[in-house]
Amino acid sequence: MFEIILFSAHCLMAALLFLAVNWIGKHAVEFGYGTTNLFEDVTENLALNFFLRALSPAVFIIAVSAAAVAIGRPEWRFGIHWVVVYYYVFRALVILFLSRQRLINWPGFALHAAAGVTLAMLAYYNLILPNRSLLPNLDQIGNELWLAIFAFLYAVANKVPLGGTPGARRRNNFVRAHYRSAQGRFGKLIDESATDDKVKLIVYAVLVYEDYARPAAVRWVERLMFWRKNRTTGIMQVSNATPLSDVESIKKGSELLNLYWEASATEEYNRVWSTLAAYNADSDYIQRVMAIMQVIAIRVEPKFRPAYESM
Repeated sequence: MFEIILFSAHCLMAALLFLAVNWIGKHAVEFGYGTTNLFEDVTENLALNFFLRALSPAVFIIAVSAAAVAIGRPEWRFGIHWVVVYYYVFRALVILFLSRQRLINWPGFALHAAAGVTLAMLAYYNLILPNRSLLPNLDQIGNELWLAIFAFLYAVANKVPLGGTPGARRRNNFVRAHYRSAQGRFGKLIDESATDDKVKLIVYAVLVYEDYARPAAVRWVERLMFWRKNRTTGIMQVSNATPLSDVESIKKGSELLNLYWEASATEEYNRVWSTLAAYNADSDYIQRVMAIMQVIAIRVEPKFRPAYESM
């Protein structure tokens, strides 16, 4: 029973660590923390990313172990290094669940995971298990010296940009893969629903963006929420009283975009914006869909380039 409780506690701590690192990372993007956001071009910094992705799990289990000893429950620290292993497994599963695997530098992920687990094991066997004080001994000048060296190395490494940042390359690969998948699965339906290449390009861009924002696993969960009325469902997130399949969603979404495109015929200069605004009025949404339109037309599907440039 104790083992089950301990395993559950470690899984919970791994989830809390995941949320904490994500929260810190969200507020550190401007300093060079890499994310899986399709629309962020970040120049990643070596030290910051290593600290948050590899060193922070070890810091977390040390802090939790110190707290356990402080409150008189030293047995809680036993096996706590497994929290770090579960954390990296949990992070990988979330990435796969959200279909963000094409936005991840997997060799970098593996490197950070290996370093993080190694550091956690070293901390566990050398600091946590001996039950010694985890606070620095300020009476010894060596501690201050090592802190100064660490600060110096961090400052230097943080000036080193990582090669192959997510930016354009991974975004283009992500859009290309999702466009090709949509074309193979729904191309015939989209061709039947939208005869104009301009509307087809808009439909594909909306489809790719919505598939990014609401991946298949999330849409499956949404369909189970039968108590929610007039919600957006399906791969194109069309508002409907009942859940829509991906095919039904594309058919209805294409019809709506055709209708909005025809209704905005007198607004040639802002026609794309007006069409998308009728579909979803959020300005960030419109800008992101238009960015995907550009990638599809310029980088992925040349046949759409004339239509895109004529817009």
